[in-house]
Amino acid sequence: IAIDTDMNKAPMLIDAAPVFMIVENVFCTYFFFELVIRFMAFQYKLNAFKDGWFIFDFCLVILIVADTWILTGVMWALDIRAGSGMGGMSILRMIRLVKLLRLSRMARLFRAVPELVIIVKGLLFASRSVCIFFLLWGMIIYIFAVLFRQLTDGQTVGDQFFQTVPAAMNTLLLNGVFSDNADIIMAMTAETPYLWPIIVFFMALVSLTIMYMLVGVLVDVVGVVATSEKEGMAVSYIAQQLREELFRLGHKEDLQLTLNDFQNLVLEPGMIKIMTGVGVDVVVLADMLDLVHEDVAKKSPTGTMTFPDLVDVVLNMRGTNPATVKDCKEQIRVTKAIISKHMEELSVDLKKQFSKLREHMSDMPDNGSEWHQSVGTNSPVADD
Repeated sequence: IAIDTDMNKAPMLIDAAPVFMIVENVFCTYFFFELVIRFMAFQYKLNAFKDGWFIFDFCLVILIVADTWILTGVMWALDIRAGSGMGGMSILRMIRLVKLLRLSRMARLFRAVPELVIIVKGLLFASRSVCIFFLLWGMIIYIFAVLFRQLTDGQTVGDQFFQTVPAAMNTLLLNGVFSDNADIIMAMTAETPYLWPIIVFFMALVSLTIMYMLVGVLVDVVGVVATSEKEGMAVSYIAQQLREELFRLGHKEDLQLTLNDFQNLVLEPGMIKIMTGVGVDVVVLADMLDLVHEDVAKKSPTGTMTFPDLVDVVLNMRGTNPATVKDCKEQIRVTKAIISKHMEELSVDLKKQFSKLREHMSDMPDNGSEWHQSVGTNSPVADD
């Protein structure tokens, strides 16, 4: 694009040198077939138009094809050249606008470098805070501009830097925020030394305090956005890996997993590899399969687990997740469930043991009476 802008003086591609026509057609053909291949790669073609990047590239290719092939073909068919009649100026303006749209190709870098998306989103989220800081800057600059305009009235420095309030604001803005400050401070204090504390306070307030506060806000916002974007990319990656593994195992995306299906699925080597790769302790998950499936099944009207539920389970079982109050409550609930389960098992076992004990004790009175009779017959007391 830069070479074409600097060296191609023809307003229309049909009037350009052959090298520019060849390069434009090569790029247009490359982008067109790239889009066709990506479209054919989707198993379900309608899913292509659910992908935001595919839609963006689709619109971009339409613009490139319109600029390179359709518009050039129309110009050639109608025999329209630069400077010809038939509203030549308006056509040239339209062509320039279309050529400017080619700059949208730069947005493809956002897909190749996700960090650029994080930075841009961070700037967008921080725009309100940045506007507030600029407003604060404007208020401070206005106050000091009025002050310096009055204090330097009739002096050389006033005539040089603070002729009017707008000129004073411009001087303070350019020299106080966007440039080194030594020259203006020396010039002001050479004639009126008592202005030194005022101008130094202004520079310290604007150039140091507020500037670093702005940097801190931007760093904080970009950090928050970066964390959010990384989590979003992790979710997309995990969902894609699970979807591919389920397709390989013969499942569809609208699957309904029972507890037995869920247990068998978790024990698959491919699923174990995916879950281990994202930080899930498979052993712990295997011990909690019935509880996890029970929690998910309660929320489902069919009592089964769906693909989004499976993704949520994998995401929530990652060892890198920070502990929250919800996790503590869930841990207490799981502990109570385990204790309750064992108490029920112990109660059943005790009932069985007591039942057996009763059966044994029911035979003891007869044996005991016979023993007393035998003892009573042979005892001396009985003879007496």
